[in-house]
Amino acid sequence: MHKAPRIIILTMVLLAVGWGGFWLIASRTTERVLTGWLEDRQAEGWSVSYAGLDTSGFPNRLDTTITELSLTDPDTGIRWSAPVFQNLSLVYRPTHVIAVLPGRQTFATSAVTHHVESDRFRASVVFAPALELPIQRSTIELRDGVINSQAGDRTSTLGVSDAVLSMRETPGATGHVYDLSLRASGVRPDAALMQRLSRSGAFQDTLDQIEVQATIRFDAPWDRYALERARPQPREIALDQVTAQWGKLSLAASGTLTVNAEGQLQGALQIKAEQWRDMITVARASGALPQSLVGPVTRAGEILARASGDPTTFDTTLEYDRGRAFLGPIPIGKAPVIRLP
Repeated sequence: MHKAPRIIILTMVLLAVGWGGFWLIASRTTERVLTGWLEDRQAEGWSVSYAGLDTSGFPNRLDTTITELSLTDPDTGIRWSAPVFQNLSLVYRPTHVIAVLPGRQTFATSAVTHHVESDRFRASVVFAPALELPIQRSTIELRDGVINSQAGDRTSTLGVSDAVLSMRETPGATGHVYDLSLRASGVRPDAALMQRLSRSGAFQDTLDQIEVQATIRFDAPWDRYALERARPQPREIALDQVTAQWGKLSLAASGTLTVNAEGQLQGALQIKAEQWRDMITVARASGALPQSLVGPVTRAGEILARASGDPTTFDTTLEYDRGRAFLGPIPIGKAPVIRLP
């Protein structure tokens, strides 16, 4: 009569001990993989340092915390550091990883350094089960963030209430094609820029919303080698929707662009701009539009607005051709170079 309960209890004990052993093996494996990756980067000449690496989360989670982590790639000059980095996953779903970066972190290149502070900064990544760990989909979330940037002796501050950047492999596409989505709200431009713009009275302190929907073809897949070796470079950008709203200012764009090996753009975007003169004011005050181009761009806007019948709005093409940019038929300067560091 008493044997059945004893057998049940014994079975439960054996299962608990077995699962505990499995979790211990999985946690040690996770730590070996992460420390091995850091050691491999150091062997390749990277500068790597961290204060501690520990895994917790028994019984169902593998939550690895690395403290005082700093990585520098000497080939690209890219540097990243954070006081705490957490790599979170479920024991039974190791290819779905959540990365959490509380507090302050630093991203830097040879040209600019960004210090990011936020209430929430986390990324969710789902990898395919392969040695290269190709990314199937990923999401980065930022909430109540402040980005302090420094390039030489020039500093700026950008605030963001909420931002979500998502990427996934494009279903049914061949090659290295990804759908990208960006949504940001409550964007607060640099205070010095707002002070320069305040005299016009046309600008509020916060951009209402920015949204980008695009499909991008890269020259290589986004996988572990994208970090270890070199970033994939865009070769074709299909902008399905780009919108920005800042008070009365409104911008919308769509179109397809190609990018050559030197990062030069080729193609055209359909642009609709409302309150376009104020946009030129912003571009000039922020340094995005050189003073030498203010006159040509303004004259181009006046011609296009007259054609539309509304002096505050124009609807035209922004064309890129062999390193030059054209607003409608009017040349307005050099095209930007698109190359990921």
